Amino acid sequence: MAKPSNNNERNLFRDIDLQIMLCNERIKNHRRSIDKIKKMCGWNGPSGVGGIDYSKESSPSTHISFLEGLELIQRDEANIRTLTEERKELRRSKKRVQKIYSSLTGYEEKIYYNRVILKETQQRTAEKIGLSVRQEQRIEGDMKDRGLIWKWKFFETKIFQKFEPVFERPKVRKTQ
Repeated sequence: MAKPSNNNERNLFRDIDLQIMLCNERIKNHRRSIDKIKKMCGWNGPSGVGGIDYSKESSPSTHISFLEGLELIQRDEANIRTLTEERKELRRSKKRVQKIYSSLTGYEEKIYYNRVILKETQQRTAEKIGLSVRQEQRIEGDMKDRGLIWKWKFFETKIFQKFEPVFERPKVRKTQ
């Protein structure tokens, strides 16, 4: 399998790894939020109480009611479940791409690498591998017919849309 280069070119594997990293960070943030909510509700009990220092001024603290805390924790847990599923789907997609790429040879391998992994245009791909654009389109069309190239599901996830929006065809109004 071709190794991704070290320069800043677009690369599907790098994008997937970035999305997985973002999922991990968001999961950590939600777990921290749960811990903070538990503290604010007093669910962990008093911590570090060895004595009271009366020389310090009292500082106002924020407390959350039990019901509010419970609702906030449930919301964070739901977000963690969603992010965990998105992370699993990203990992599955990466494995699918690697499996398909490793099974290809010749022009199909080159087209798949340039079009899917490097996300290059048909024109640029054809120039790189020495084919006409029409020949590249025929080979790519055959690969699509066999199910080797498709619209990736993780592009539709909430996380990925922040970086790569999916464009829809504009609706045409019929005039009478």
